[in-house]
Amino acid sequence: MVNRTVKVLGVLGSPRAGGNTDRLLEAALDGAREAGAEAEKVSLARLEVRPCTSCDGCRDGVRCVLEDDMSDLYGKLEDADVIILASPVYFDAVSAQTKAFIDRTQLFWYRKYVLKMAGRKRRGAFISVAARVRTDFACPEATARAFFHTLDAMPCRTLAFSGFEEAGSIEDHPTALGEARDLGRALAGERNCI
Repeated sequence: MVNRTVKVLGVLGSPRAGGNTDRLLEAALDGAREAGAEAEKVSLARLEVRPCTSCDGCRDGVRCVLEDDMSDLYGKLEDADVIILASPVYFDAVSAQTKAFIDRTQLFWYRKYVLKMAGRKRRGAFISVAARVRTDFACPEATARAFFHTLDAMPCRTLAFSGFEEAGSIEDHPTALGEARDLGRALAGERNCI
């Protein structure tokens, strides 16, 4: 049996390129590359991902009827061994870009829960940053967890930091970027973290 290279997909839900969430995701992807993985980042803010219209057009489990950049993301999600979802916290939730993306994975929900199609097991992690010092990450984590369960990417890790408003201020944290790098390295190297 030939071992194939682990594919890591980083999904950035922050509209702020180079911001704190982006820097943490980049560090995680660098760690995955260090572990020998093939890592790719997609920035949702640069893509057109329209909101789900709840039309049930994906109930056949084949495709979403909306035609936008999400069409390409479905294949990337299917191919990924590891999915790292990264979103800042806005009003105690994931960003609008992240939520639109997650809602459009309804296609996978139909496959798993209605059509009873077995999905491929993979690993997942959620990275999040909030501006307020005392942020409760329960709401964005619950949304991420539902996303990961739908894609059979069991949420093995959450890396969350609060109190970082200014772009780049996460670098003032003594361990944040190192923790993100270690997260990527671990996810790329583990065969089963459930």
